[in-house]
Amino acid sequence: MNRKGFIIGLILILTMLTSTVFAESEIIVRIDSTNVEFNDVIGRPFIDENNRTLVPFRAALEAFGADVEWDSETRTAKAIKGDIIVEVPVGQKYIVKNGENIESDSAAIIKDGRTYLPIRKVIEAFGAEVQWDSKLKTVVITTEPFDARAKVMEAYDKYYKWENFDMYALINLSMALPDETGNMQQMNMQMDMNATAFMNPMKLKANANMILDLGFDKLSQPIMEMYMVADENKFSTYMAMTDQISGELTWIKQEIEDESFATLLDPNNEEMKELNEKSITDVKYLGTYTVNGVNLEKYEITMSFEAFNEILGQNLSMLTETLGDDAELVLKLYANLDDVTSIFYIDEATGELAKMEMDMSSLLSTIMENMMDLIVQEVPEGVSEEEFTNQILQLTNGIKMDMMAEYKNINAADDFEIPEEALNAITTEELLKEVETTEEVNE
Repeated sequence: MNRKGFIIGLILILTMLTSTVFAESEIIVRIDSTNVEFNDVIGRPFIDENNRTLVPFRAALEAFGADVEWDSETRTAKAIKGDIIVEVPVGQKYIVKNGENIESDSAAIIKDGRTYLPIRKVIEAFGAEVQWDSKLKTVVITTEPFDARAKVMEAYDKYYKWENFDMYALINLSMALPDETGNMQQMNMQMDMNATAFMNPMKLKANANMILDLGFDKLSQPIMEMYMVADENKFSTYMAMTDQISGELTWIKQEIEDESFATLLDPNNEEMKELNEKSITDVKYLGTYTVNGVNLEKYEITMSFEAFNEILGQNLSMLTETLGDDAELVLKLYANLDDVTSIFYIDEATGELAKMEMDMSSLLSTIMENMMDLIVQEVPEGVSEEEFTNQILQLTNGIKMDMMAEYKNINAADDFEIPEEALNAITTEELLKEVETTEEVNE
C-alpha cells in the first residue's frame, strides 16, 4: 500500500466507519483480450467436478493459433504450434508435450460428441500464461506473458508523482439487522463520494452522499463534507455532518502535531518504498478491456497486511492522537487480518492507475470476529450474552461490502480553499469539554 493511499485511505475508512460493467453469466475464454466464440454447435466451456475449466478442444486451440488433429484409434487430440506438439489422451490425467508426460488433475472428456480439454495445462504447455478471473468467470490467456508485477509497480511510481487528481468512490454495504421483533431484516446502503487531492503540500476535499434502503423505507441524503491538510509537522481534519432535519452543516476540526507525517510524505523515503512494495505479494494480469473508448489493463493484486501493519506500528503516535486508547486495538486487528485482493485498472496508453475495485466482505467479517470480545461487553439490557453473540455472528456472516474508486483529471484538478467556517470550527477537544459540562449540569 502506497504512502498517499495509506494516508487518504486510513482517514477516510476510519471516518466513514465511525460493480463492474463486464459481468457475464457464462464462462468466457479470452486470448490476448479477444473473446473466443463458442456456441451450441461447437460446445461451450464448463467447470468439472475438480473445479477445473474444460473447453471445446478444437475451437479453443484453433483460436490460439494451433493446428488440431484427432486420432480416433487412440482417442487422442493433438495440437501443433511451432515446434511444440501437445497430445491430450481422453480419460487420462496427463498430457504429452513433445513426448514428455505432464500430470494433470483433470482429464479430457468426450461430451455430446465433442472433445473437451483441461485448458490451463494444455495452454501452459505452449508457454502461454493462463489466469482465472473468478468474478467474470473468464479464462484469461496471454500468448506473450510479461511481468505483471513490474507493470503495476510502474503505475505506482507514476502515482507517487501525481501532483493532484479527482476521485469518485462508490461503496455498497449489505447486512442483516434484527428488527424490533428479533427477526433479521436486510439493510442495504450505498455511499458515493467525490474527492479532490493535492499532494504538495497535501490537502484533500471530499463530500459523501448516502442512500439507505431498509426494506420498508428508503432514505437519500448528503452526509458529510470534509477537508484534510497535512505538512511535515501537523495534520488537520475539518469535517461537517449534515443535520438530517434542517440540512445545515455542523463543522468540527481536529489538529494533530506529529513529525511522523514528514516520513509518510517524503517521496524519497526508501524504507517506505520497500514496505509499499513488500505489501504486494502477488499480481495477475486479467486482460484488457475497452471502457468508454479507453483501453484498461486489468490486474488482480494480493496485498499482505503484514507490511501495512508495520507502517501503522511505525506511526503509532499518529494513531494514538486519532483513536486514543483504541490505537493498540487497531494494530491488533490489522495484525490478524488475512491477505486481501483488489482489482486495479491501468490505462494502457498512459500507464496511469485509472480505477480500483475491492470486495471488503471477508475483511469486515474478520474485523468483527476479532472484535467479538469487545462487542459482547456492550450487551443490551434484557438480552442474554449468548443471544447477543448469536445476533452478531449472524450479522458477521451475512455482511457484504464492496468499493470502487475511479481516478480522473490527473495533474489537472481544480484547486480549492478550505472555507472559513471550517477553519474556525470547534475542535474535538472543545466539543468533548462541552459534552462533559452539559452532562455535569444535567446531573
